[in-house]
Amino acid sequence: MRFMHAILSAGLLTFAITAQAVTNMWSSGFGMGVTEYIITSPENVMMNLNCTGNPDDQNILQHHVMLTLPDGSGADSQDEKTAITVVTDDQTFPLPSSLGWRNGDNAWLSFIDAIRKATSFEIYVNDKQVGHFTPSAGNVHKVLADMPECTTLTAG
Repeated sequence: MRFMHAILSAGLLTFAITAQAVTNMWSSGFGMGVTEYIITSPENVMMNLNCTGNPDDQNILQHHVMLTLPDGSGADSQDEKTAITVVTDDQTFPLPSSLGWRNGDNAWLSFIDAIRKATSFEIYVNDKQVGHFTPSAGNVHKVLADMPECTTLTAG
């Protein structure tokens, strides 16, 4: 029982740290085969970029982006009814709902290539802007410079 209490306390502490994240600063973490890159906007939109090492039934690594909006609702790039688009450097990067097909894989890799350099970007959900992020070049370089787990698309 004491061990379970410690696990729950650690989980709540992790949630509290994430919830109190410094705006416009990328952070990263790893657990259970998933690397997460997290940033929060001044509008209190949290972007969680998930890069998994756990393949699906077809041996595809289904990386995705999850958003937590200020009202507590969320959006997930894997939801086929939700269109998430990142805009940076005057280019749009629509996030695919799945990987393992040529256009989806190309869109994902283009997004990763752009986000690892972006010092200013906006996120749109179903064509409505929900957040604007401006991480420093130093923070982007330190946290996102090397993201091999996000560019590997198949297990093996």
